Amino acid sequence: METLLASGAVWGAGVTEALVIRGIGLEALGVAYLFFLANIVSTALLFVASRALLVISPNHATKDYGLYVAIVLVTLFVATMLENELLPPGEASLHYAAAPHLLALFVIHLWIYYRQDPWLVGLGVSSIAGALPVVAVAGLMTDAIRTAHLLALGLIVVLLTFVWIKSISTKRGFFKARSIYLESKEDGDVVRAPQKPWLGLPQWVALVCASVLVAAMNELLRGSAIAAVPAVQVLTEAVLLLAVTALVSCVPATTYWLARKAWMPELTRFVWLVWLVVGFAFTYGNFLLSLERA
Repeated sequence: METLLASGAVWGAGVTEALVIRGIGLEALGVAYLFFLANIVSTALLFVASRALLVISPNHATKDYGLYVAIVLVTLFVATMLENELLPPGEASLHYAAAPHLLALFVIHLWIYYRQDPWLVGLGVSSIAGALPVVAVAGLMTDAIRTAHLLALGLIVVLLTFVWIKSISTKRGFFKARSIYLESKEDGDVVRAPQKPWLGLPQWVALVCASVLVAAMNELLRGSAIAAVPAVQVLTEAVLLLAVTALVSCVPATTYWLARKAWMPELTRFVWLVWLVVGFAFTYGNFLLSLERA
């Protein structure tokens, strides 16, 4: 019995150490919770202001906004996993303690993708806009701003600008100018072809070429010279990238078919989004390994 208790204590100490190394200690969780509360306050202020000053016209652009922000957040979480698992202990700039914050923002924007209500779009835009200054302050305080932060920040700013131009207007501008509802109205009379359960030849050619290019880039990040890039390694990694993309894409596509007996709409775009996340994981992982060797 004593031996069992001792083994349990050793195992518990090992788990605790592994969590602390990955930034899941009590101190890190407390700091992340404070930043989460700050984001809630900033979101509430922006949301109240948006309800009073803005007119939000939900349309296909707001649906795209929700989907793309969700993909950016998933990619940021993938970067968090790669940094904590590949870099030496204590050198990761992205920490698992921020995962609940990312999850909350992800759920809101995934909800926007499925349901484009004006108040929900306003909440999503307010939450992500309110997160920008909070993340900037956190980065400056911890001196841990890296490529993943800057890339995600740039994409978020682009998406906020996109949804503002396409779907948001001030109340004053809305009443003085031509209605944004007329510009963003969906054309319901267009007959859309049914979604095919496979990608067309141009899509496959583009995916294969892009995968080979990413695989070659990864070899350069590993330190290989351009003339010495191994062709077999490049082709192997390109096939692996395509295989992982297909495997991840098959899960929701098959689930959608079993539930509704129809092919998942916009399957092509979903496959490309999955490819971007998987390709980022490959490339960023090799970037981190090159940093460690340097």
